[in-house]
Amino acid sequence: MKAEEFKPYVPDETSLLELTWTAVVLGVLQGVLFGVADAYLALKLGLTVGASIPAAVISMSIMRGVLKRNSILENNLVQNMASVGESLAAGATFTVPALFLLQNSLQQQGLPVPFTLSSAQVYFIICMGGLMGIFFMIPMRRYLIVKEHGRLRYPEGTACAEVLIAGDKGGASAVTVFAAMLVAAGYRMMMNALGLFKEIITIPMGFLKTQLSFDLLPSLMAVGFILNLETCALMLSGALFGWFVIIPAIAYFGQGASVPLPPAEALIAQMSPDDLHKHYLRFIGAGAVAFGGLVSLCRALPTIGESIGAAFGQLRGKQEKETARTAQDLPLPWVLGVWVLIFVLVGLNTSLNLAGFLGAALTVFFAFFFVTVSSRIVGLVGTTSLPLSGMTIGALLITCLVMKSAGYVGAVGITAAMVVATMVCIAISMGGDISQDLKIGFLVGATPKWVQLTQVISVLVASFTVCKMVNLFAPAVVSGALSAPQANLVFLITRGVIEGTLPWVPVTIGIAIAGCVELLGIGSLGFAVGLYLPLEVTTPLVFGGLIHQAFHLAFPRQRKAIFDHGVLICSGLVAGDALVGVLLVDLQRRGVDLSGYLKSFSLQDQDWAAWLAFGALCLFLIVQLRRFARVAPMDDQSGPLPEEAEVR
Repeated sequence: MKAEEFKPYVPDETSLLELTWTAVVLGVLQGVLFGVADAYLALKLGLTVGASIPAAVISMSIMRGVLKRNSILENNLVQNMASVGESLAAGATFTVPALFLLQNSLQQQGLPVPFTLSSAQVYFIICMGGLMGIFFMIPMRRYLIVKEHGRLRYPEGTACAEVLIAGDKGGASAVTVFAAMLVAAGYRMMMNALGLFKEIITIPMGFLKTQLSFDLLPSLMAVGFILNLETCALMLSGALFGWFVIIPAIAYFGQGASVPLPPAEALIAQMSPDDLHKHYLRFIGAGAVAFGGLVSLCRALPTIGESIGAAFGQLRGKQEKETARTAQDLPLPWVLGVWVLIFVLVGLNTSLNLAGFLGAALTVFFAFFFVTVSSRIVGLVGTTSLPLSGMTIGALLITCLVMKSAGYVGAVGITAAMVVATMVCIAISMGGDISQDLKIGFLVGATPKWVQLTQVISVLVASFTVCKMVNLFAPAVVSGALSAPQANLVFLITRGVIEGTLPWVPVTIGIAIAGCVELLGIGSLGFAVGLYLPLEVTTPLVFGGLIHQAFHLAFPRQRKAIFDHGVLICSGLVAGDALVGVLLVDLQRRGVDLSGYLKSFSLQDQDWAAWLAFGALCLFLIVQLRRFARVAPMDDQSGPLPEEAEVR
């Protein structure tokens, strides 16, 4: 359908409550909630879970059930603000912890730290990246969202619009989400706070000098359901290849070595499977992830060229003043003024951006370039296929080369390149998010300028929350307790390119492995992520994937309805798990230990107790889905599915 023929759900001439204090407050609170949940998940697994649909359901339940308000435009602004927390969490936790890793590395070597990494500076990075993502996309709205309406479907945005419209017609319930949050929170408290059963189960494989391990967290099982079995199996295949082929091969062929094999400083014969992963498999996985991300980026090159051409054409074209409510953007002079202000602020912040206005120019250039690209890619294939890692790595590699050629070397060059890549990554993530939200608004009949303004408000608030999360978990990332896979990858690549110390042999092996997977006709990024991550965070995904597949086969004509409901349950499990995870870190920081209260009941030494508890958690998901399946409506399987977890 052409844009001029499309009629939104709420016509232009209809006046409904939209930008209200109720919507702003509820949106901010949900932005904080999902920002916390996704920041934790990204640091643990390198994935995020879409917030729009759960936020829309919660908003409708509170608005209709508690406050007795019924405006789809208010609900739209709430989910719009909530999604900002998820997108900021993705971009920030994929990159900002790399600066903490660099700071720790310099301190351990007794070298001066040339940058200031205070809470204010972390907030500055996140906030600038988020604002670039919004303001660089605004001039593209009329072209990408309106003129390309029949071509760019924005699948997740379309799915969320369907949820909002269905809720406006018949209502929806947030009880499912809150019940799942309570179950996950109770499970996590019993496991980690009270110490009733163990979290990680490890099965040694002495003959192969490796191990099979499982991290039995609610969030990991829930993400497995959202990802589906095919994606989980692809990630698991990468993990098993690493831990049951590469690690045994290194251990077998290196057991007779009389000197350490760099980059390790100990003999291979003296290493545990975890040591072999840390010193060798991690670099192989890094090469595979970098290759997979760049391949995803190369596949998007035709879209990149078309998007950039359209972007400059739109900026050169005459901006007609729109009087229709559903066509009003924030004024273009304001938008361009913010562009200039961001450039100046980033350039003047030389205590963090050590390259000054060179760093600012690279940041603004790459952010505008890739925000335009991401806005179009998510319109074609959705945020689940947005090559966030690939675009960030591409910007990082070019920035490293520019910084090195400009004389920025050592810790200064590493810092300068990391800061640029961090703000660009956040901008890319936010660009994809606001594109989806503007599409939702276009479908339901929202006012674009209010969508854009509330996104700005949410960035300013959610940046504070995500900043607190990054600072809170920084010690766990530095110690290795949290894998922070994307941030570690950024740190390894940047330091290796600037200092010339990247162990190219294992990295090249990883590139070759990913290349072989691509030759098989399989997208290599999911496989590469599994190869790079610790085994215990990949294996639990399969349990959720199996549950997804079982219901897919048992109820083929209700697949979408059951998946919608499953996403709500799993979003609640992720949120409950993450919130208790944050609480536990804070208790640990304060020296509070609750495990002694039920010490006599503890079954920490018994694997069966952990499996029993995890089985009960899986059973909860199965029972809830089975109960819903009895009354679930038949669905159109050709329609878009809700947001899935993002392997980006």
